Amino acid sequence: MLFRRLNFQNWRVGTKLLVLTVPLLAAVTLVAAWAVHQRNTASIQEKLTQRAQSLHTQIMADREYYASVVVPRIVDLGGGMRPDYHNLRGQFPLPATFVREVSELTAARREGYSVNLISPWPINKDKGLKDQFQRDAFVALQANPTAQFFRTDTIEGKTAMRVLMADYGSARSCVDCHNAHPLSPKRDFKLNDLMGGLEVVLPMDQYIQEGRQELLLTVGGGAGVCLLLVGIVVLGTRQVVTQPLASLARKMQAFTETPGDPSSPEVPKPLGDEVAYLAAAHGRMQEVILRQRTELQQVNARLEEQVVELKATNDELDSFSYSVSHDLRAPLRAMDGFSRILLDEHATAMSDEVQHYLQKVRANAQQMDLLVNELLAFSRLGRQPLTVQAVEPDILVRQALEALRSEQEGRRVKITIGDLAVCKADPALLKQVFVNLLSNALKFTRGCEVAMIAVGCHPDSSTRTYFVKDNGVGFEMQYADKLFGVFQRFHRAEDYEGTGVGLAIVQRIILRHGGHVWAEAEVDRGTTVYFTLSKGVSP
Repeated sequence: MLFRRLNFQNWRVGTKLLVLTVPLLAAVTLVAAWAVHQRNTASIQEKLTQRAQSLHTQIMADREYYASVVVPRIVDLGGGMRPDYHNLRGQFPLPATFVREVSELTAARREGYSVNLISPWPINKDKGLKDQFQRDAFVALQANPTAQFFRTDTIEGKTAMRVLMADYGSARSCVDCHNAHPLSPKRDFKLNDLMGGLEVVLPMDQYIQEGRQELLLTVGGGAGVCLLLVGIVVLGTRQVVTQPLASLARKMQAFTETPGDPSSPEVPKPLGDEVAYLAAAHGRMQEVILRQRTELQQVNARLEEQVVELKATNDELDSFSYSVSHDLRAPLRAMDGFSRILLDEHATAMSDEVQHYLQKVRANAQQMDLLVNELLAFSRLGRQPLTVQAVEPDILVRQALEALRSEQEGRRVKITIGDLAVCKADPALLKQVFVNLLSNALKFTRGCEVAMIAVGCHPDSSTRTYFVKDNGVGFEMQYADKLFGVFQRFHRAEDYEGTGVGLAIVQRIILRHGGHVWAEAEVDRGTTVYFTLSKGVSP
């Protein structure tokens, strides 16, 4: 178990990012701190060499003045120059001694630097090249007299920078003194020749301490930035990566689980890796999709079989419709025709009772023929293709009222046609809807002193609702679910003619258009029939 917990593959995504990010940030911080430290070191070296150059310039200027102005005046006055001049009357310091003592005095006041004049040809033997630095520096100066040779060294346990710059024979008195001095190993110096070097020793402990403090500040600041970035990575990973991944994995897991199915296995949740959890959920979802695809293919195969069976059934219905239209209607018409002939040609030989029965036979045969026609029209609606186009319903309403003009004659009928929104539908079928609805409205308002019929539309943001309203006899709303069934009649045939198929035809047409039809009514207060068309049909 411990090995599994230490396994990198099982870690959370955020933990992995931290493990990969923190070392990188730490490395960047250390590299940046080292770069700053190197820059500071270079800056210290540059600062100290500039200071050494400034001291060199100042000291050499003082010595040149002393050698070219003061020394000739001392000689003219009869004085002499010796390194041990302190206890001798009339003796003054040599230029080299002057430089050393002046440097010591200024160094005592300024942070303890020291200055030494050295030469491979010293007048005094103890002023020659004493260590490897001086020997290396003098070789470098001979190759490039205008350069500076510097090196960091440890002197008496303290770190210091040693800088050596050229010393030229800038005054005639210096050149003559060296050439004439009995202890001088070289007697052919000329003016402006390289005679030695001026070594400036600068203490570095203070600067090193400051550099260390700056390095610590840099590392501390880098560590703070590193922690800040780690916090940003943690929060950002949680908000942008791990939480969305976990949420997506839970949704995929929920998709794969079948409620109440004990055989549905749960996706094993890893110890922490959200990606692994997501991959497991994805694998499970793939299995479910493949299974559902197989089931869907099986269902489609069964549907294809049912389509074939349904086609065979429709073919049988077509044959039945043909038989009804020809085989059944022919006897009905024969019954009606023979009854009419008997009444027309043999009425005088029949009693009134026989004539009454023949009239009944004719009426029933005609009603039966009408029912057959309505049924044939109803059955043809399911197979008739739709010719959908933009339609102006108000034009269809006026055409329907014109076709129903005979039902309005001799009556007081007030018909109102509202603003009917343009729609997309089969114009012939939609006209049949308005014909059937207006025919019912005219039929069931015969008992009204003034028949009030309104055709309108209620447009809203989602669909359009058309309606036909009347003030006729109405019906009980508890029977509204049976209103659109075939042969469903709410009133006696003796009171209102009809076959009970008209509203069924209306419903079939509206359903074929993807819409919905319903009615609201109140006994003796009228009926309103509403219908809608589908969004795919409406413009």
